[in-house]
Amino acid sequence: MKNTNLLCWNGSKKNLEEIPYNNVIDLKLLYGVDSQITRISQNTKNFLDDLTYNHALLWGVRGSGKSSIIRGVVSKFSEKYKNFITLEVNSEDISDLPSIFLNFNFDKKVIIFIDDLSFEQNDRRYIQFKSFIEGSFYNSKSNFLIYVTTNRRHLMKRDMIDNERSSAISQDEGIEEKLSLSDRFGLWISFHNLSKDDFLLIVKNYCQYYTIEFDDKIEDLALKWIFARGNRTGRSAFQFFKEYCSANKIKI
Repeated sequence: MKNTNLLCWNGSKKNLEEIPYNNVIDLKLLYGVDSQITRISQNTKNFLDDLTYNHALLWGVRGSGKSSIIRGVVSKFSEKYKNFITLEVNSEDISDLPSIFLNFNFDKKVIIFIDDLSFEQNDRRYIQFKSFIEGSFYNSKSNFLIYVTTNRRHLMKRDMIDNERSSAISQDEGIEEKLSLSDRFGLWISFHNLSKDDFLLIVKNYCQYYTIEFDDKIEDLALKWIFARGNRTGRSAFQFFKEYCSANKIKI
């Protein structure tokens, strides 16, 4: 039987809910992030094949495909491997991780996915999360891999780190405490804004995938879209493509 479900933690009900892999974008549509996809795919395969692996932090600009890559990769591997489940936990519920592993028995490997994680001023959850990553009696009985997406390389605002410099008794220790969380991830995979040419290539790739002719009209509209939106990301390119198809009554 095909493993088509992932588990999502419902923080309000304190239970796990099975969710089908719906609306997962085909990895072929994620143009310009081949190296990132390859690294995540290889790391995931190593984990599932009982080889060495690393927890991974995917960081960079919004809309660059970070979460789409994770969902696409785990969905793809779910078709071939039956020895794992994917557990998606809302970033606001990461403090529940120890109790999840204490109260639920996982008889398979667990890929933990936390999307859009960051910490604000005076948010002490990062200490709990760091402890969880390092391992505890709660999770030592389970074999797990953590994937986190974030917009911040160190998961925290720069002013949080700067505040340590001004208020900590030992500045070096205070700063190290803040930065040490991201150091718990063996893989740092970065995502950046696209060039204009890459943005157009993504739109062209969508057109080819859905057998729509990419012409000067589409290119001109895409360039106007960039100017109006002020950003160049994969998400923005897909939004433009959907808007173009909607305006021209094209079903995709």
